[in-house]
Amino acid sequence: MHGLLLFTALLTMAFLVYGLYQLNQRVMRLEEKKRQMAAEKAAEKHASNTTGAKKSDDIFHDLEGEALFYAMAGEYHQELEFSEDARKRFELVVRKHILEVLEKAKEGERALDSETIIRTLRGPVHSWLPQDVVSSLLIQGAVLAKNPKDERAIQSIQSTIDRLYMQLGYQSPDDLLGLEDDQVQDAAAKASEADNESEPKRVPAADGFM
Repeated sequence: MHGLLLFTALLTMAFLVYGLYQLNQRVMRLEEKKRQMAAEKAAEKHASNTTGAKKSDDIFHDLEGEALFYAMAGEYHQELEFSEDARKRFELVVRKHILEVLEKAKEGERALDSETIIRTLRGPVHSWLPQDVVSSLLIQGAVLAKNPKDERAIQSIQSTIDRLYMQLGYQSPDDLLGLEDDQVQDAAAKASEADNESEPKRVPAADGFM
């Protein structure tokens, strides 16, 4: 009788130990699964953040330099759409490029490449301007460096900027040269008057006809 009770007790204890072992294994598997799920979520979140950051920085569709310029002008890659933020940022890059060329003209540079690197808060941008624009800005910028009030140089630079901005679909800035709008108009008027004065006057024929 005592042997039977002892056997029953031992069997019960064995089942109990086995049950506890199985329970412990299940808990461990659940904990492992939770850790895996947490790791997968963290990885997904990191990937999402990385993709979002890349997307926000890649507002120019991986274009730069000459390709970016003509894409913004609508002449290349017409299938691409640029956001308002991209166009605003590109206008700032163009503006800085123009001012850099004028500054180089002031320093005595007579020839520059069409491409340069413009520093912005979001990082450097490879900027490109047509060579005729760069050359015109250099020539007239040198004149303006010698005489900051030269109306012809002011008007010529403004005219070059107007054409460039029109090509890119922007409204031309009147304050790019640090001049007010009425000063630019005054320079244009004086240049026009000078042109008129330089034209030879026609003398009427004897019969009153030209």
